[in-house]
Amino acid sequence: MPKSTKKEIQKALYDLLRTKPLDEITVTELVEKCGISRQAFYYHFSDLYGVMDWSLQQELESLNQIPKNQWWDTINRIMEELYQNRTVILNAYRAYERSYVEYRLRRWVQPSVRGLVEEVASRHRVTEEQRDFVVELCTQSLVNLILNWMDRGMNARFANRLDDLYAIMDGSLDYMLEKLAQAQHKFGRPREQE
Repeated sequence: MPKSTKKEIQKALYDLLRTKPLDEITVTELVEKCGISRQAFYYHFSDLYGVMDWSLQQELESLNQIPKNQWWDTINRIMEELYQNRTVILNAYRAYERSYVEYRLRRWVQPSVRGLVEEVASRHRVTEEQRDFVVELCTQSLVNLILNWMDRGMNARFANRLDDLYAIMDGSLDYMLEKLAQAQHKFGRPREQE
């Protein structure tokens, strides 16, 4: 099946998600909407969750191309797009276990957060373990903000929360990493070789 057909299946599923939750949609409805056979659907997707997973993977791959210095602006644009499509997002989100969504969000957010932390960490004498800790802390903060936003129905105020997080992170990464560098000397932790 050509990628364009996969995109058509994705589009049809999104259209159905505008009116009902993922767990109330059937493959029969989807293939009828697409005008394809069930066999064509099952050739590439095992179920509707497979379509959602493929869609998310496509988004993740496109995000990997974003330059690090544009990451925060891109996050804001993505959040705005999610807000504009909140009915579709919520109808899909509510069909999944929260832990699964959290895992996928972490995979999406962590590489970019790591890039930002590594850039700032290059100015400080911190261990790899300390860098990992800051990456984990920042990743978890952003993922929890997104999940709480989704849990509360994706109201418009999320942009304010993102701005607040950015304001806290801007300059705070330097502060956190400097404090960690001082702590390793204060508490006598051995430094990793660089």
